[in-house]
Amino acid sequence: MGELRKLGTIGSLGLLLSGSLIFGPSQTALAATCRAGTAVPVTNLGGKVLTATTFEGNTLAPFVATRSGNGTVAVASPTAHTGTCSVRLRATDTVGSVANMGYGLEAGTTRASADAWVNIVSGGLRGNNVPYVRFFSGATRIADVFRDNATGTPWLRTTNPNGTFSFTKLSASNMRLGAWHHVQMQVRANGDKSSIEIWLDGAKVFANNRVTLGATSLSKVQFGAEHPRQMGDSYVDDVVIRR
Repeated sequence: MGELRKLGTIGSLGLLLSGSLIFGPSQTALAATCRAGTAVPVTNLGGKVLTATTFEGNTLAPFVATRSGNGTVAVASPTAHTGTCSVRLRATDTVGSVANMGYGLEAGTTRASADAWVNIVSGGLRGNNVPYVRFFSGATRIADVFRDNATGTPWLRTTNPNGTFSFTKLSASNMRLGAWHHVQMQVRANGDKSSIEIWLDGAKVFANNRVTLGATSLSKVQFGAEHPRQMGDSYVDDVVIRR
């Protein structure tokens, strides 16, 4: 579960433009073939819908990609939960490899939820993990759900006010690689009276309204890891963000 020490980044191999990767002469990016008209995803979580997307418009928007090294963040096909397109997030164990996409929340947001389908097709190094979804307050990751590479089990990690982490196993079940899993997470940031609810594949696996977080607001919902060498290959589809 431990994370690899952060290393410096290196120059990217390509530029992200409108959800597609533009590479140098030695590499070619294949354009995604999407299915316009695919139904917009819905969620049973409460709150105001901020965005709901199937990525069938062949764009990441309104999510913002962060990538470096040989990390990949791009709309891809035909792997998808619905339609023919999803977003592929791929990072390797190469120095500087980063791949994530985030949705920025309005200043002063205290509650937000993410409802998404995630397919982790390959894990990373033993002793490490691959993220499903992460919540931030400013630059600090305060709560996230991940899949442990060694066992396949899902975990919740929260950040304590002193900067240490608390871990909670969410299920004894193996989150199988190469399968779509429905991940729903709602966070309300309120210091030592924060609340978190989590559902995996329709089953409620965590609910606590006395979580101690070192935060009173939320700034971003993210898919993928923000630090280098968090090796993993994932597809994300049918995302709904609410507040």
